[in-house]
Amino acid sequence: MANEQLLISGIDYKIRRLIEVNEALSDENTRLKRRITELADQVLKLSQRLQDRDNRAIKLSLANALEYKIGVEKGKEKLDEFIEEIDKCISVLSE
Repeated sequence: MANEQLLISGIDYKIRRLIEVNEALSDENTRLKRRITELADQVLKLSQRLQDRDNRAIKLSLANALEYKIGVEKGKEKLDEFIEEIDKCISVLSE
């Protein structure tokens, strides 16, 4: 009888320990999922920032090339024309 009681106590202890480990792992899993979401948001923001900077670099390169080739004033006029043409294209595509 004492052996059976000892076995039952051992099994009970192991079950309680497994429940504790399971709860700890569930908590860690939840925490890691939140962290993944935070990091995905951060990657998205950084990607957008990089794209904005790439666009800015392209614009500056184009402006410098136009300035060198045709001068500042004509370069500004040409850029304005390009922007108007791009706006028209966007409006046509939006329809």
